Order: sequence, then structure tokens, then C-alpha cells
Amino acid sequence: MLNKDFTYRNITDAQNTKNFIESKKIKKYVLGRNQWSKSIISQIKVDGVIDDFTDDKFFENLPIYNTNEIQKDNSIVVSATMGGPKTAKIKLDQLGIVNIDYFAFFKYSNLPLIPPPFLQDFKNNYLNNYDKYVEIYNILKDDKSKKNFKNIINFKITLDLKYMKEYNNAPSVQYFENDIYELPKNPIFVDGGGYTGDTSMNFIAKHNDYKKIYLFEPMKENMKQAKNNLSSYQNIEYFECGLSNFEGIVSFNYDDASSAIIEEGNVKINVNYLDNIIDGRVDFIKFDIEGAEQDAIDGAKRLIKTYNPILAICIYHKAEDWYKIPQKILSINSDYKIYLRHYMEGISETVMYFVPKQLIKG
Repeated sequence: MLNKDFTYRNITDAQNTKNFIESKKIKKYVLGRNQWSKSIISQIKVDGVIDDFTDDKFFENLPIYNTNEIQKDNSIVVSATMGGPKTAKIKLDQLGIVNIDYFAFFKYSNLPLIPPPFLQDFKNNYLNNYDKYVEIYNILKDDKSKKNFKNIINFKITLDLKYMKEYNNAPSVQYFENDIYELPKNPIFVDGGGYTGDTSMNFIAKHNDYKKIYLFEPMKENMKQAKNNLSSYQNIEYFECGLSNFEGIVSFNYDDASSAIIEEGNVKINVNYLDNIIDGRVDFIKFDIEGAEQDAIDGAKRLIKTYNPILAICIYHKAEDWYKIPQKILSINSDYKIYLRHYMEGISETVMYFVPKQLIKG
């Protein structure tokens, strides 16, 4: 059974958070330079910022230190990194420095901090739709998928990094789980959310016999970089647009932390739908399109129903995606088996795979 207990407390994290906020006798530092570290700095007087990868001297008018400069006996650090919280904790622990990750600090501080990404709608959605989460958990194909499902849900409930200890940042293998599926020869790949071409390059490295790649990326600078990165490869068709269930123009909120199609975004982008663009077969569709995955699935119904492509869909942008995406895909084509994998120390990069029975490995 899946956990529903939101009352969990990590006593050590709670006490360290209290000390960071209230103690006048210790040095206080924030690790990382981003909107979350700024959020802490705006609420609490800290003594400095830790960043081991810069030559800059100041951030938000505070001195920048290397981790090795921090005195372990009289210091406490809040690690505000979202991408590598486990790595940061291991290093700080090895140096004997008391530390708290931002997830725990956000939970126990009761300060008006910027929430960690992709959590804002989780609690209410999970409690109100608990049976739907359980339903999807029960139809996952393998034990690893079920373990991943539980771990990530438990992390979202407790904000305790112990549930993420077995995950590492693994962009080179993300979407390419050759232990669960086997693509046909000369595969055709749809890279939905092509960014700078990184996923397509990984695809080519693993499937150099590919027949064609369709790459979709709405941001002009990203597309320019993708074309440059992939310039030595043939049979790639580029579309400078987002993916949805219609053709038109939408508002898009773009920043470094997370992006999304919203009513009042900071840029306008073109969108289109796969069934309007691709006539023939596709073998593998990947969607990491900032919360527009459900609409893009609606826009690819014909392709999904006709050609049974393997689907690798990111489900971390919205809480409801955990059950609505599999419900939607299975309503289009019931031939799929479902797997779940996770590729980051933090909360993002959770991918749900839909594999036709005939392409399951082994």
C-alpha cells in the first residue's frame, strides 16, 4: 500500500533547521546560487554563500566561499541545490559540517520560502486522488518500477532525502532503458523537447542505424545550439515549435529552473501536434515538454494507435501526470506495458515508459 502519512518528521533536520534560524553562536552559510538560496538570504541573516565552481567573490552582497574554507566546528549549511542534493550532502558530511538540504529546510522552517520545484500541487492532488495513484502503481510491469514509484512518492510526502539515496544524475541513459525494451532496426525517433540536441545525440550514439529524427524545440537559442550540435548527422528534421493538441501560438513562461505553457507567459511560441506533421511510422516518442505532455499525447493519438511506438514521457511536471498520462495512453492503445525510472538526485527527471508487448526485452 502507498504511504498517506504527511505527519512524518525527521528530528535531526527539524533541530538543525531551528538552530540555523535561531542560533546567534554559529556561522550560517547557504550552498548554491539560485532562486532558492536567494529566498533563504531574504529571510535570514547568513554569513556567506558556498560555491566551489566560480571565481566570483560575492553573491547578493555576501562573500562566496569554497566548501573547504568552512570551519566544521561552528558552522551550519543549508544546501539549496536542486540538481545534486545527495552529492552536496555527501561532501558536507565527509567534511564534518552540519548541513540541511533545502527540501527539509523548507518543510521545517515555516518561512515564506520559494517551494522546491514540482511540488506545489502534490499534497492535495495525491490525497484527493489516492486510489488513482494506487491503480497505476498496481499495473506497473516490474518490481523496480514499483520501488521507484514508492520512493519518489515517499520523498514528496516527507521531503526526506533518504528516499532518494539510490538515485544519481544520469542524463546519458535517460530515455534509453535497453533492459526493458528493444527498438526495431532503423528506428524513427521523435525528440519532443529537443533542448540543445542532447537527447538526440544520446539516441544516435545508441542507435547509429537510425532512419530519421524529428526534433521539436520552441526556443530559438536552444534550436540554434541543437542544429550546431547535430550538424554532422543526417536525416534530422527540425521544428521550432512546442508540441500540443492544436496548431497555433501560446504563451510560454521560460526560465532556467522550470518552464511551462501558461496563460500569461513571458514569451510567445508556436505549437503544433504530431498527427498534423508526421504521416508515416514512428518507433520511439520522447516527451519532456514542461507540463504539456498530456496535450501532446492527445495530439499524437493517430500515431500512438496506428504504429505502437515506444513512449518515454516525463511525468514530474504536474502531480496529476502520474495517473492521467497512463490513463490517457492506455485509453488510446491498451497494448502497452508501463515502467517507471528516475534519473536525478532531486525531484525532477521521472520518466514513465510505455512499451508494446512485442518490444519488451526478454
